[in-house]
Amino acid sequence: MASSDSTNSVVDEGLEAIRSAGGRATPTKRLVLETLAAHPGHLTAEEVTGHVQAMSPDVAASTTYRILEELERVGIVEHSHAGKGPATYHLRHDEHGHLVCQSCGAMIEAELDLFAQLRAGALERHGFIVDPHHFAVLGECRQCHDARAATPAPH
Repeated sequence: MASSDSTNSVVDEGLEAIRSAGGRATPTKRLVLETLAAHPGHLTAEEVTGHVQAMSPDVAASTTYRILEELERVGIVEHSHAGKGPATYHLRHDEHGHLVCQSCGAMIEAELDLFAQLRAGALERHGFIVDPHHFAVLGECRQCHDARAATPAPH
């Protein structure tokens, strides 16, 4: 969990960004920002809705989805697709991409320089600009790989 001071700072900055973009800083938007600030990492829209509804049961799931979209438009939140599951949302802080283990579901935040060669190659060969924030590279984490390697093959 994030500290109260840092949570308040993130929430205040987020509400100011909404106002600067011409939006309204509503109590429900505050709750969504508080949820994202208090739960670092990646939450699905359903998880965000669950946390918000625990504090304010009358908030509709559709309202949470619209708020997440608005927060993404103004650059406070970003979402990514991590394989087969639903999109996840997190506060936009340091620039990073995602590595997701297909065995256990672990999500690793990876520095953008890891994706530099992929970005350069896609641009050079295909004229395509890769956005590593939006997708995840799927594979297997070290723990799952080591566990699988240590398990004897069936005869």
